[in-house]
Amino acid sequence: MKKGNIIFLMGTSSAGKTSLAKQLQVMNEESYFHLELDVFENMAPEAHLEKSYWPTLAKSASAMHHCIATFSDLGFHVIVDHVILDIPQEAGWLEECVLALRMYPVLFVGVHCSLHELERREQARGDRDIGQAKWQLDRVHRHGVYDVEVNTHDRTLAECAEEIMRKLQDLNPTTSAFRTLYNRMA
Repeated sequence: MKKGNIIFLMGTSSAGKTSLAKQLQVMNEESYFHLELDVFENMAPEAHLEKSYWPTLAKSASAMHHCIATFSDLGFHVIVDHVILDIPQEAGWLEECVLALRMYPVLFVGVHCSLHELERREQARGDRDIGQAKWQLDRVHRHGVYDVEVNTHDRTLAECAEEIMRKLQDLNPTTSAFRTLYNRMA
């Protein structure tokens, strides 16, 4: 069975990853399943998260990383909505993704947005910790390697989604961002 495509969206909170994932689902005739860390985190009992937040989050993230491969192995296309920060508590998360998915058709997408707009979105949403996106901004893109980068403030979601789908058509897993990151790890 042919592996499903994986569109791996990476950016700060409020950068527009979820809205972009929904836009990608709408514009594609083929089904794309949307996997996001928030959903996996929220599967854990609240009391357990309160007692041991970081260990529980790490296990939830690992479960999601393995589910991405499982969905693709079953022929499902996947949109991953993720924030992986360069902080000690999340050490190894990106490496785990790269190791698990390096032989898969993964398009690694950097999702960007201006700080001013991130702060405006946080305020407007009302369900975010104010300042979270600003704090994440310097910690999410440090690895510096993507197959494509989009800015959800400078361009419409439709324009960003169209660019992603164009890049997906040209994706070569042997020269992809995940393969580059894997080669750095070796």
